[in-house]
Amino acid sequence: MSIFRPVLDQDLIAKILELKPKYMTATVFLNSMLEDAYKARCKELQYMAQYIYKDKELDKKGLEGKEQKEKINKKEKQEKIIPEDLLHLQTLIDDFWKVKKGSKSLQAWKLQITEYRKFIDKYSEQILKDQLEAGILAGTWKGLKLSHYEEQQQRMNRFNKEPETSAMHPNQKVVQFDDMGNLI
Repeated sequence: MSIFRPVLDQDLIAKILELKPKYMTATVFLNSMLEDAYKARCKELQYMAQYIYKDKELDKKGLEGKEQKEKINKKEKQEKIIPEDLLHLQTLIDDFWKVKKGSKSLQAWKLQITEYRKFIDKYSEQILKDQLEAGILAGTWKGLKLSHYEEQQQRMNRFNKEPETSAMHPNQKVVQFDDMGNLI
């Protein structure tokens, strides 16, 4: 047996020697701890090797679990099918659905499809496309709602309106003249 003298951290040695029983020498105790750590590491590596290379049943279970997860994901995607009347907007709808905040449940999906149809029925398909694109760009919308769109339009139109002429003061009168310049 050859003697190897490694350089060890003094703080680590001090911590180890605090655990040393009084009936063992420091050399014996250090050798014992090193051997225990070595055996534990070998066992750990043996389990890893068994998991990686040898345990076929565990590999099959792992694959089955993965297949089940994929089936669940496919099932969710199948339930969230875009109706045929909105199929030409699929990329916009999918992109909006990916970035939208809030619930992404099946019920939320159905409600959004209903709102998309309301936009097309009341306004136009172009307005729906514009709203979907705006939602994608914002990335913080929880969904599209016709009522929210209409409220926003009212706010914008309130500032763009010309003053109404019907709201004249009672003392104001419209004076009209004929071709000769006489008061009518």
